[in-house]
Amino acid sequence: MTGFSMTAHAIDEANTELVEVESRIRRSPWGPLTLDPDRSVARSLSEIVTELAGAEQSSHLAAAALAVANAQLQSFPDNLFWDFDFYLASIHRQASAASDYASYLEHVTGITVELMRLYGQQSTIRFRYVHDFMYGFDWARWVRRDPKVRDGVEPFGLEFLRQTESRGRDIRELIETDDEWYPRLEDGVARNPFPFSREPEDELALYRLLAKRGWVPVQAWSFDARPDAGRDFDLLREETARSLRLSR
Repeated sequence: MTGFSMTAHAIDEANTELVEVESRIRRSPWGPLTLDPDRSVARSLSEIVTELAGAEQSSHLAAAALAVANAQLQSFPDNLFWDFDFYLASIHRQASAASDYASYLEHVTGITVELMRLYGQQSTIRFRYVHDFMYGFDWARWVRRDPKVRDGVEPFGLEFLRQTESRGRDIRELIETDDEWYPRLEDGVARNPFPFSREPEDELALYRLLAKRGWVPVQAWSFDARPDAGRDFDLLREETARSLRLSR
């Protein structure tokens, strides 16, 4: 899609496809859960797009939402939390400041979709959830390693997305050599390099407690989230896991 001259048919088609992917999320093993302490289910993609985008932008943002949601469903079928609010708000804001709204969205969502494929269940990396990406744990860890240089880099800006892509390729190379930290896995086994359990019931309890305590780097359920890389969220997460007796 190029430009902003979208027909009524194209808009209706995009909305229909969003409703279909929302239905698939509802049929996922745990449904459309959220980390928002004030909601029981995640805000729908249709609702997010409607609140963020004007008439000339909505079909493009709907297409971006559809692409990323489909990629998550395919690459992370066991994913638990489905908060897209801040991700879509971020790329919408960035695209609005770009010279071509539609082209920017297509570019940034294309990278995001590739990240899902790179890290998900169809890859040799085979992470079980996309939580660490969407809720900013990966971003905060990366920023803390060089805060003077990386301060101001957004969680879903192109710089960090490209870095995440590069890191994924490095991890795949380590897996090919059967690295001690990133070894090859047997078929059907999800990768967990962390010192605590990430079985679904444990992940639910851990992340909900982190959200309740305000120990999530990116409050992905909020349009107006203020990403925080100033604290050691990995340490806070490990301490919380120990308090819940989830350590392995």
